[in-house]
Amino acid sequence: MMLSIIASIIRWLRLKVYQYEVTFAIYMLTPTEKFIFNSLLITLVTLLFTAAYVYLPDHVMAIGSRAYYYWAGDRLLDANYIQSASSVLRNSSSTPSFEVVYETARDAAATATRGIVAEL
Repeated sequence: MMLSIIASIIRWLRLKVYQYEVTFAIYMLTPTEKFIFNSLLITLVTLLFTAAYVYLPDHVMAIGSRAYYYWAGDRLLDANYIQSASSVLRNSSSTPSFEVVYETARDAAATATRGIVAEL
């Protein structure tokens, strides 16, 4: 019973390999060319899945927040937003000095760091 299940799984895998080779015409290639083609294909698929895993959640969040903005007319409240340049200039007394620019950059870096650490 168990051997027939294993044999059927092996037969199914061989059929899928055969279909793959016939579909992409790999059966006509030499073993070296098959290795190169399969290596490139595996590399590209791995890069695609890695990029989707790393970057797709941020893109989905950005699209979701934009959709919410268009639906509700208000931005989602998030503590990680960095102050805009106009609000920094509006809050400073006159022309921003070096200290104001330095403090703003330091606060922005701290906010970004807190956001990254919170995501991990």
